[in-house]
Amino acid sequence: MKSTTSWVVGLMFGLAIGFAPAGAEERYGSWGDTDRTEGVSNSVQEMVDELNRLIGEAENARAADPVFLRDLRDLARRYDWPWRAELLVDDFGDGDFTADPAWTVTQGRYFIEPGYGLRSVVAAPAPSSPRAAQGAGGKDLATTILGSILDQALGQESKSQAAGQPDAPALAAIHVPVSITNAFAVRIEFTSWEKHGQLEFGLYQGADSAAGYRFAYRPGDAGALELLKASARGTGVIDADPSPPALEDKRTHLIEWTRDAFGNMTVSVDGDARIKTVDRTFRDPFDGFSVVNRGGDYILARIAIHGAK
Repeated sequence: MKSTTSWVVGLMFGLAIGFAPAGAEERYGSWGDTDRTEGVSNSVQEMVDELNRLIGEAENARAADPVFLRDLRDLARRYDWPWRAELLVDDFGDGDFTADPAWTVTQGRYFIEPGYGLRSVVAAPAPSSPRAAQGAGGKDLATTILGSILDQALGQESKSQAAGQPDAPALAAIHVPVSITNAFAVRIEFTSWEKHGQLEFGLYQGADSAAGYRFAYRPGDAGALELLKASARGTGVIDADPSPPALEDKRTHLIEWTRDAFGNMTVSVDGDARIKTVDRTFRDPFDGFSVVNRGGDYILARIAIHGAK
C-alpha cells in the first residue's frame, strides 16, 4: 500500500506542476500553438495517459482501494482527450468546397464568402394571412364566400403565371463522405446572422444520409439546442437545452460536440457545457457528415472532426 501511495502522490505532484501556470504567456497560449491538439495540450494528455496506465496496473494488482482508484479514474477522464485521429479539417480557405474535401450540395445553395467561410442563406417563410371569419351574419357570410371565390380565381391565375418556376427551397443541405469512428469530437466555428430558422449538422450512416446523430441550433425567442437521433422509425430528441445563448452578434462562436466509446455525449457552446447525456443507439462507425440550413443565414468558418484510434 505504501508503494501505491508513493506513486500516486508523485504522479499527482507531477500533474499539479503540469497544470500550474508558470506565467502570463503560458497561461494564455496562442490558438495557433503547434503543441496543442483540438482538446488539451500534448503534455497534459501524456500525463493523463500515464495516470490511466498506472491506475490500470494498480487495479490488476489490487494494490489500492477500488473506491480510491475509481476517483482517480474519474479525475483522469475529466482531462482526457481520446479523439486523436484527425478525420476531417476544413476552413474553406482555398475558396473551393468541391474538392479536398469534396462537399456535395443536395438542395439549396452554398457558396464561399471570401475571408469568412462556407455560407448558406435561406429566407424566412412569408407569414400567412388567413381570412378570419367575421361572424355568422348574412353580410359577413356573403363576404366570406365572395372572398373565397376571388382567392380561388386569383390562385389559379397565379399558378398559370408561375408555371415552370419552382418555389425557392425551404432548406439548403450539403454533405461530405468521410469515415468517422463511433466515438468522435466535432468542432464547428460559425456565425449566425438572423434570429430565425435552424442550423443542423450531424453524422450519418448509409448512402442516403438519413440515419445518425444530429445537432440542431434554433435561434430567436423560441430558440433551443437539441441532440437528435434519426432512423427508419423517425427523428427523436435525445436531450435539449431550451435556453441557448444568443449567438447573433456577428462574432464567431464555437460548438464542440463529443461522444466517447460508452455513448456519453457533451455539447458545449464557447466552452460552456450546455448538454450532457448518454445514448447508445448507434454503435457502428459513421459514413459522413452533413449540414442543413432550415431557414437562416450561417457562415461556417471551420469544421474539424476527430475520432478515437
